[in-house]
Amino acid sequence: MTPEPNPITPRRFRLATPTAALTASALFGLMLAGCATTPPNGSEPPPEDIRYALERGDCRAAYSALDSADAPASVDVRLSVARVCLQRGEFARTRNLTDTIRQENPDHPDIDYAAYLGALAHLGTWNRATSAPPKQRSEQGRQVFLQLAAFLNDYPMSEYAESIAPRLARMRENLASIELEIADRSAAAGHADEARARIEYVRDYYPGTTAAQTAAERLEARQADEDDAGD
Repeated sequence: MTPEPNPITPRRFRLATPTAALTASALFGLMLAGCATTPPNGSEPPPEDIRYALERGDCRAAYSALDSADAPASVDVRLSVARVCLQRGEFARTRNLTDTIRQENPDHPDIDYAAYLGALAHLGTWNRATSAPPKQRSEQGRQVFLQLAAFLNDYPMSEYAESIAPRLARMRENLASIELEIADRSAAAGHADEARARIEYVRDYYPGTTAAQTAAERLEARQADEDDAGD
């Protein structure tokens, strides 16, 4: 599996080859986060225990080292840990790090990268929860969609915007499909009016998606049946 090309890391970060073997979760993370990075050129190097954990791609060890350090690590070091945690599928740790960075260092030059990693962590959490009931998936998915859209609104000139945009498009397709699944379940349960309202919602609020086209075709077919029955 080939990780998507940069821009996934700040321009100030130089590329490095991960030293640890990639697990399945790491490969999934790479689909989200792209290539591995090291701290920015010219920045203060991380403490040895954190550096060693980063070289091994060990999110939990690096995160624990941050938490037990006598003094707060630099933003660059914490971003490096957040990136590794995202790659390893440790989405809660990624969000904790990026949320703190954004609250405490809103003027940092890579604040958009912190927001980007945080948004991908939310997306990763949602993508992982495929076994949740469709209505729950839909509600949670809409919140994640708004978070991704907020990134584009807050950082329209960010180099990461071009990575967020296609994810929004794919997520919109997924949400439309989930709404159509909810409609099918309502119909199967005998709730015809609810099913129809949901199908109309897909057609009207997700135009351009495959599910919206399917919804429109179903509504046209149903209308034709009703017209024939009335003749």
